[in-house]
Amino acid sequence: METEEMKLQVISHFSHRHPLELVEVEEEDDDQVNICSGCEVQILGSAYNCTKPSCDFILHHSCIDLPRKVKHNSHPKHPLILHFFPPYGDGEFTCNACGNPGHGFTYHCISCKYDLHVDCASLPEVEYREDHEHPFMLSYSFRLQDKAEGKGKAVAEEAELKDFECYVCHGPVEKGCWAYSCSSCYYCAHLECVN
Repeated sequence: METEEMKLQVISHFSHRHPLELVEVEEEDDDQVNICSGCEVQILGSAYNCTKPSCDFILHHSCIDLPRKVKHNSHPKHPLILHFFPPYGDGEFTCNACGNPGHGFTYHCISCKYDLHVDCASLPEVEYREDHEHPFMLSYSFRLQDKAEGKGKAVAEEAELKDFECYVCHGPVEKGCWAYSCSSCYYCAHLECVN
């Protein structure tokens, strides 16, 4: 007789043709790392693994419950639809938030060819750092001229020529990528550096 607990152990998911089984993934001793087929981040802990031995499809427990459609502040004109593989012929997309490529799940706008990694789509609007007194706000189009606004044309033109520096790692923040920024201090931080 199949119990309720057994039913929760094996599920079907829209993103994969085979049943998925709940497993605990522990850190491997060798060089093999389990990477989530959805968000493409390393898996440790609860995950759903394909029941077919020859298939290496695996999803974080949290990636199982991703909403199929989201309305995101970064792209207010259209909803973003969750695709379980990139909707482009080469099997890759470039995330409009972080600028990095992806091969797994993407939140996609077909009209605008706008794509977000699932992790980027769920970034918090506000982050706090212990070493800074003000909050860092998520900025969808971080522009250098924001820093120089109101300080004169020459300063604005000079700011446009320079990369903005990350408050945490001191590396450049690329134009067009999202960043966290402190509007009081004109500091910014890479998405991955803020916390």
